[in-house]
Amino acid sequence: MNHRDRMKPDRVGETKKNSHEHLQYLLDGHEQILEHIKELNHWWRELDERGLPKYGEMGTRMEGLRDLLSKHFHDEEQEGYFKPVMDESPGFCIMVPDFREKHKKFLTQIGDFSTRLKQSEPPFQNWNEALTELQGLLDELRISENEEIQHVREAYEKSSPDHSS
Repeated sequence: MNHRDRMKPDRVGETKKNSHEHLQYLLDGHEQILEHIKELNHWWRELDERGLPKYGEMGTRMEGLRDLLSKHFHDEEQEGYFKPVMDESPGFCIMVPDFREKHKKFLTQIGDFSTRLKQSEPPFQNWNEALTELQGLLDELRISENEEIQHVREAYEKSSPDHSS
C-alpha cells in the first residue's frame, strides 16, 4: 500500500505536495460544511413556506451540523492548517491564529440551540424566532469559516517562495 501521507525529509517537493494535499483536505471540509448549511437553509425555508414547523427534526439536523463541525474542528486542531507551513518555516508560528476558542464557542452554541429545539415545549415564541436565531448562528459560522480560509491562503502564499501571485 502506498502511503502518500508519509513525508521524507530529503524530498522537499514531496513535502510541499503533501502540505498542499493537507490544505485541500481541510478546505474540502469547509465546502462540506457550507453545503450542509445550504441544505439546512433550504429545508427550513420549505417548512416555513408551508407553515409546518418541525422543531424536533430541526434539532436533529442541527446535531448533524454540530457533528460535522466537531470532526472538521478536530482535524484543524490536530493537524492544523498551519502545521505543514510551520514544519517548513518554524518562525511562521507567531502569525498563526488559534481557532480553538471560536470552535468551542460554535459547538456550544449549536448544541444549546439543538437542545432547545428538541424540548417538548421549545422556548421559541414561533418558528420565525427560531429561524432568526438559526440565521444568526449560520451567519457567524460563515464569517468565521471565511476568515479561517483567508488566513490559510495568506499563510500558504507567504510560505511558498515559488508562489507567484
